[in-house]
Amino acid sequence: MVPSTAPLQSPPTAVGTPRLTALDIALLAALALLWGVAYIFIRQGIVLGFSPLLFASVRYLLSAAGFAALAVARRESFPGRGALLVSGGVGGVFIIGLYGGFLYWGEQYTTGGYASVLAATAPILTVVIAYSLLPSERFSPLALVGLAIGFVGTVVLVVPTLLGGPVGTWPGPLFVLGAFLSTAIGTVLLRRIGSGRQGLWQIGTQFAVAGVLLGVAGTVLPIPRAFPLSAGVWYALAGLVILSSLMGYFVYFTLHHRVGPVRANIVAYLVPLVGVGIGSGLLGEPLTLWEVGGFLIVIVGLTLVLREASRRAVVAAGTVGRSDGSPR
Repeated sequence: MVPSTAPLQSPPTAVGTPRLTALDIALLAALALLWGVAYIFIRQGIVLGFSPLLFASVRYLLSAAGFAALAVARRESFPGRGALLVSGGVGGVFIIGLYGGFLYWGEQYTTGGYASVLAATAPILTVVIAYSLLPSERFSPLALVGLAIGFVGTVVLVVPTLLGGPVGTWPGPLFVLGAFLSTAIGTVLLRRIGSGRQGLWQIGTQFAVAGVLLGVAGTVLPIPRAFPLSAGVWYALAGLVILSSLMGYFVYFTLHHRVGPVRANIVAYLVPLVGVGIGSGLLGEPLTLWEVGGFLIVIVGLTLVLREASRRAVVAAGTVGRSDGSPR
């Protein structure tokens, strides 16, 4: 998963931007590890012969069951039918379903580390979609510069595969970028028509809908169907369900409520480092200068975009403080 996939809408609660504590930094590092390793697990399961869409379907259905069990254990109240329909219809289709379908399919053609580097484009894509669909979102000159730089970095990232480089063939980055575009659309739509924070039942519903959709697609479409039961496949599946889905979302929720959505999205800087570090350092996946250069360019653009988003959050917090009688 990527930062834009967690559609929580909590208003700012304090004026200013407090420093990150040691616990906040530890949570960011943990989240980067939990989400960064997902791209490696996905690639390993596919390399070992699991059909991409069925692999995603099984992972999502098991994750849905896990979220339901957590919701019961925490005695979380069951949401209304309308909230579940919105979560399943928007989140299940766009944020999890199409995202997972494109990502898993794309990782047939490229490495897990390269896919994790492309994940750095997700927050930028979300900002672009928000500008199109949310009337309150408008770009400052600084944000426009950041978006332009991010676009250049994305082009640089795609160049290796277009030139027949060692990280895979051209369908890889196109499908992976399609995954991040899909989840960006879903995140913004859920923010526009949703009713607030997505609890465990809603998140579980998203995963369940996505699992069913991808399972049907993997069965009906004229594509290879394979479900190997090797130990490596089960290790990859367990890692995706327990680490990347259940623990990853729990850590993100905790971090989101501690530091807010803008600062929680700093994890976009760290996920590619984890993916590349594990993929190249431990598994021997190739790493090109195009990847390094493109990632750095995207990070420059993302920094400018997040700086503008942070400034808006502080302004909004100040407005809330003045409107409810809080000290200025």
